[in-house]
Amino acid sequence: MSLGIPVTAIDDFVVVAGQQPGPSCLDKFKACERRNAEILAKAGDFQPHGLLGGSFICAHPPDYRGRPSLHFSVADWRALFREFKEIGIDTVIWQASVWTDLKECYYPSRIFSGFKQWNVVEPMMEAVRAEMMTLYLGTMGFMNGDVSLGIRDADLSKANETADTELACFTELRHLYGNEFHGYYLSHEVAFWPGRPPAVFKHGGAYFERVTAGIKEVAPELNILASPETYYSKGCEQESMDGMMECFGQAHIDVFAPMDCIGQAQDIGTLETELGVWKEICRAKGSEFWANCESFMITDPQGDVIQIEAADPKRFLYQMTVADRIGAKKLVTWEAMHFMNPAGDPKARSLRAAYQQYRNHL
Repeated sequence: MSLGIPVTAIDDFVVVAGQQPGPSCLDKFKACERRNAEILAKAGDFQPHGLLGGSFICAHPPDYRGRPSLHFSVADWRALFREFKEIGIDTVIWQASVWTDLKECYYPSRIFSGFKQWNVVEPMMEAVRAEMMTLYLGTMGFMNGDVSLGIRDADLSKANETADTELACFTELRHLYGNEFHGYYLSHEVAFWPGRPPAVFKHGGAYFERVTAGIKEVAPELNILASPETYYSKGCEQESMDGMMECFGQAHIDVFAPMDCIGQAQDIGTLETELGVWKEICRAKGSEFWANCESFMITDPQGDVIQIEAADPKRFLYQMTVADRIGAKKLVTWEAMHFMNPAGDPKARSLRAAYQQYRNHL
């Protein structure tokens, strides 16, 4: 248990454990999968559009095994980035340099000296430079915002304290590695759904404003990227927009890449509405609009470690097509290093091959 979140050990690292077993939990995912299959069947042989330009990368995913890079050498990272370039990916978004919930740190840190540490950021950055990739660097990540942002106990000062710790983490990474990255990624994710307590957006707003102001003060040249979730906006678009504007309205966000959540039981039939909300938020904020198309499907969210696999190729191409039609300037995806791994399991190889075939015929 870490910061109120159950964790599971895998090899020499830990991940957030899955949900408690129960029929309603699994039924939700099965029902979504059926709805998505029906929508894709009605779509028939649609003409796909859009191209991937980026992927999130990580030391290891915080909630499943994936493709851990904790022991990658520079050569391993360079090989991965060449895999990416073969399918047109030139931008990588490093999810987090430390997870406070997991008590793990992926660079030699004094601030987080009490956490388990690996040297992952340094070889990754060296490979970024050698392969001429564009890097958005995530620094401090946390998943339990109720605790870290003081939402649970109505203590707004905790949001400011967490922001200050993240800025200290950023300063430490800049001291170690200089300007070996091209943008800043806000690792903490936030979502709207109907009925969320107003404190979620108030405390999130204080945190994001403080972090982004601090980044821009010392590194105004860095573009700041956020990837919020798109859950449940259909039928409450204005409420969703109001909540997210309270959360991000005063923050300095250059790029929003909302995750479409299709791999997490979001209905593909609502995708246009969900992304449309974020397109309008980007317009209101003057931010660039990207889309984060999830290339996976959670098949069982229960147990010690959730079960997850690469997406059906047609579903993924449909997601990209909708995002491109809505007007996303750049399409990115989550952990292509695992879900589009040319040496991965059959579903990962199938997704990569289908995407490459589509791309080759453009």
